[in-house]
Amino acid sequence: MFRLLRYFSITSFVSIVIVAALLGFAYRQIAVGALVDSGEANNTALAKVLANSLWPTVSPMLNASEALRREELGGRDENARLASAVAEHLQGLSVVKVRFFDMRGRTVFSTDPGEIGMEVSGIAGYEAARDGKVTSDLVLHDQAADGPAADRDILSTYIPVRPAPSSPVAAVFELHDDVTPFIIRIGETIRQVVLVFASIMLVLYAALYAIVRHADRVMRRQYRELEVAAKALRHAQDSLERRVKARTIDLARANAVLKGEIAERQLADQRVVYMAHHDALTGLPNRTLLTDRLRQAIARADRRGGRLAVLFLDLDRFKNVNDSFGHAIGDLLLTQVAERLTVSRRDEDTVARLGGDEFVISIADVSGPADAEAAAARVLSDLARPFMISGHELHADGSIGIALYPHDGDTVDILMRNADTAMYHAKESGRANYQFFSAQMTERVSRRLSTETSLRRALERNEFCLYYQPQVDLGTGRIIGAEALLRWPQEDGFLMSPNDFIPIAEDTGLIVPLGEWVLIEACAQAQAWRERHPDVRVSVNLSARQFRQKNLIGSIEQALNATQLDPGALELELTEGILMHNVEEAAQTLARLDELGVRLAIDDFGTGYSSLAYLKRFAIHVLKIDRSFVRDIGSDSDDAAIVTAIVAMARSLNLRVTAEGVENEVQATFLRSLRCDAAQGFQFGRPMTAKEFDALLDGEAKPRAVRIAA
Repeated sequence: MFRLLRYFSITSFVSIVIVAALLGFAYRQIAVGALVDSGEANNTALAKVLANSLWPTVSPMLNASEALRREELGGRDENARLASAVAEHLQGLSVVKVRFFDMRGRTVFSTDPGEIGMEVSGIAGYEAARDGKVTSDLVLHDQAADGPAADRDILSTYIPVRPAPSSPVAAVFELHDDVTPFIIRIGETIRQVVLVFASIMLVLYAALYAIVRHADRVMRRQYRELEVAAKALRHAQDSLERRVKARTIDLARANAVLKGEIAERQLADQRVVYMAHHDALTGLPNRTLLTDRLRQAIARADRRGGRLAVLFLDLDRFKNVNDSFGHAIGDLLLTQVAERLTVSRRDEDTVARLGGDEFVISIADVSGPADAEAAAARVLSDLARPFMISGHELHADGSIGIALYPHDGDTVDILMRNADTAMYHAKESGRANYQFFSAQMTERVSRRLSTETSLRRALERNEFCLYYQPQVDLGTGRIIGAEALLRWPQEDGFLMSPNDFIPIAEDTGLIVPLGEWVLIEACAQAQAWRERHPDVRVSVNLSARQFRQKNLIGSIEQALNATQLDPGALELELTEGILMHNVEEAAQTLARLDELGVRLAIDDFGTGYSSLAYLKRFAIHVLKIDRSFVRDIGSDSDDAAIVTAIVAMARSLNLRVTAEGVENEVQATFLRSLRCDAAQGFQFGRPMTAKEFDALLDGEAKPRAVRIAA
């Protein structure tokens, strides 16, 4: 029940305390304000008296102070005379300190000699007085700093001094008035006022308490009577409910058993049908349901003379997520991708998962390619936003192929196949984009498959070869090594460009055995050169997939042991993108390679996105400046500044610098002026066979150009 007496007692007591406290605070604020105003007026009047009587002495001191240093202000004879004159004027007054300031904010005179020369510029009171305003500040004894005034209440007043009423301010006086007795009297008065108020309120409280106590007793008696009546009513109601429940419990049990059996049978049937037509991970329609819906959509479009768009989506580099974070994180990413794809779809459209990281979106009733293009752009925009999964920020860009009914096919199989072909063309075009199907794509796919088949056969038959581009010490002009470059000779005598087959090798995984072959071949050739030229080393590029192989360290050790090559003669080149894919794992791998004794270089430096903070963590020995910065250093001030900054940064981190793409003497001279360590490019030699490089080392031949197939 409601405790009237208790709540009245608590509320009344708290109210009396609060009102008394507010009354005391308000009275103190009013009294202190009046004290400050009165003290300020008194101090202003006293300052005028001092200014009138002492100005003939103070004015020369102010004028002379401008030429004196701070330490010289306190040593003047005038200070003692002025102090004596001030003391005579203050005799019998409550002023405890007087200070004079010049317009530069220096203390020209103070009754406390230790303060003469002290700077007060920036103090609000001084700045206001210098602008012609009188300001006061009350510092209570419990707020004062240590010193003579630590146990007193001081009213500090800053007064501007003018030689004449209409003249500008020439100096600032500060008076410290001891108002402790007034503050004490104010406190005593506050206590008396609060005590009287509290006494009156307590008398009122006692009277009201008697009234409320009687009312509380009446309410308690009525509550007990009401409780007895309610208890009797509840007893009667409970008796009735027990009789009703006893009559219906058997029927309820029978109905529950029957409903349970029916629900289980329905759920089992629905589960079987659902699992047969939906993806178990994402809940999206699977290939079976997608095929059925596409057939219906084609039939509907055929009847209406409409069009249908099929978007084939494949996530870019999804395997990297599984390799780096595990399949559990990969499954969560696929689930979130499915959720984003279904958010904005229409009821007549279908989003399906075929398996792995492949999704298909069917869009009905499109008016033309523009509608399909807008839908594909919307999907890419949704996927471009990062995914937060288990504390990891992941990205899942996608490549989309688009096929339109009836232009690109009139059956489900043809539309799906052509959309898939267009998707692979989107991946070849740089990923994270969409492409419409065209008949020419079929030819490109066939050519890609042919290149992949030939690539496997060439690897089995050892048809590849290595070319070597000289690396020159810019200080001495001596050849210090070579970068091993992979080439694929064709039947027509030309060399296929690495740009034509390396991406295919990356996608198919053939880059791993191909990279191991390059590593062993380059190490063997370097060891052969070092028998006559012991300072020569070889540089080998590592691909992203090769760097992430678990047996990378073992394969490098195997190559070094098999060829007897000194680890310090092998330099491995990696791009910034490889290192930034998984920073922690990359740092550990680089540390192990460094322990092995292998030199490590960041290739194409400046074109990636690594930070200097990560660069300090990596066990790197060499930075290779990308050729795009070197190309125009003789004419482009921006490129020259970038190259200069890279060289300076590398030297501060004790890293060597190699410039790529040096093609003329202007570039070489500029790099020498920066004390760049080494360079490579056509200025020093084009890529050449091992035999030609051997002859170049012996000074028997000059480098020649090598034909590269377009």
